[in-house]
Amino acid sequence: MLAVLALAALACNAPLEQPDTGATVQAIYLTITAQAGTAGVPTATASSSPSAETPTPTVGTPPPTLTPTPPQERSGNGANLAIGRCTGAIAIDRNGSDWAAQIGTLRFTLDTATFGAANWSGTADASAEARACWTAEALYLFLIVTDDVHVQTEQGATQWQGDEVELLFDGDLYGDFYQDRWDDDDVQLGLSAGNFGDLAPSAVRYHPVVETLSSVSIGEWRMSEAGGNYVMEVAIPWVVLGVTPQVEARYGFCLALSDNDRPDQAAQDSMVSHCSRLRVVDPTTWVTAWLAP
Repeated sequence: MLAVLALAALACNAPLEQPDTGATVQAIYLTITAQAGTAGVPTATASSSPSAETPTPTVGTPPPTLTPTPPQERSGNGANLAIGRCTGAIAIDRNGSDWAAQIGTLRFTLDTATFGAANWSGTADASAEARACWTAEALYLFLIVTDDVHVQTEQGATQWQGDEVELLFDGDLYGDFYQDRWDDDDVQLGLSAGNFGDLAPSAVRYHPVVETLSSVSIGEWRMSEAGGNYVMEVAIPWVVLGVTPQVEARYGFCLALSDNDRPDQAAQDSMVSHCSRLRVVDPTTWVTAWLAP
């Protein structure tokens, strides 16, 4: 008995794990953008141990459920999305004509300010018309971006401080449906068109680890109108999102447009999205998307 007590005491005094460097990078990013809001990290609610008098469940009695069974979809965050299968080949070639041949392609609009609303003057300041379709190899995105001034001075892990598109994707929607803090099955990508000059387009994964992604293909071109308007098409291999695509599979999903209105400066002034209540680190504020046949 003394040996057991000694081991228990040692376990109680076990040293805490050292901080994770990747987590520190994420914390800095979230602090700067202020997208995490004021809510703190959720804490577990203490529960009392069952007393000795607690009866043992009889055979065939199901164990108590700690959380309710999740529904098929989230609600209240914006329209949920059925992403259709691409009906023709799509080449990431800075052209976009092959998107006109896609039948039934999902279309949705990024036009709600979810960060920096005081810095956003409306859809002419920053907004986008988006399309999406999928194949067994990749998720394809096509965006027509309206921007009064295009500013991007960064590349890689700091490109969120300029104009870029961000994709949030939850590969295990049902596994952590009620968890309001992202974990390792949640992915945040930054997709930058560059500056249409000496800064090339680039893709970076911000979460769960910071990593530049050469496997993501980006095509971009400026529109003829004045201002910072541009078009972007993207092919994202499913392996980047950590899933194998399946028809009718449900995922957490959100596209957002990060906007910088300060020429030659690295800054994030606002963000707009189709997810009306978006908080980047909270998957419960993303919409549900599924892969239609």
